[in-house]
Amino acid sequence: MESRKDFFDQHASSWDAERHYEEQGEHLSRVVESFGLSEGDCVLDVGTGTGVLLPFMRESIGSRGRLIAMDFSFRMLEEAKQRPFPKTETLINASVEAIPFQSNEFDEITCFSSFPHFPNKAKALSEMVRVLKPGGVLWIAHLKSAEEINQFHRRVGGPVSQDHLPPPDKLLNLMEDSGLGEVVIVNQPGKFLAKGRKR
Repeated sequence: MESRKDFFDQHASSWDAERHYEEQGEHLSRVVESFGLSEGDCVLDVGTGTGVLLPFMRESIGSRGRLIAMDFSFRMLEEAKQRPFPKTETLINASVEAIPFQSNEFDEITCFSSFPHFPNKAKALSEMVRVLKPGGVLWIAHLKSAEEINQFHRRVGGPVSQDHLPPPDKLLNLMEDSGLGEVVIVNQPGKFLAKGRKR
């Protein structure tokens, strides 16, 4: 049976085209704007995939900022390396369930179009919260609602057929249980955004 990792490795080269990311620059820019990143921030992008948000994030945090992009698919990171942005970003091949950083390291952590693919969402959240600085913010974002995302993954089938975003009330509980407060979730057609601040 094809594993989730194999699925992403095999689709890496066609990922952006299949999702029309090159035509959605304005939408991607707005996603990053919603994160409210500040110049000089230290940011971890978890499940970065092909790195579609990295150029926009670098623009937000400036040359003094630190941007780490992490994904468990080596092939996705190879695609990210081809992206035309300043080669100051650090790309790391690692699992969200074992983030290779010390605790309290990042101002912001972003998950764009990746959270449904984390098998153990409670463990993933606890690891991300661990490496956030106190007062740091975790963002989960999509260009579809939870219902649209879940329906899309069912249609795709294979290893990602059950990769669903939890219902907002369940996600809120998961986020709060992981040590996040001030949780806000927006779930509407064409947009999903969840935010929590480390207590």
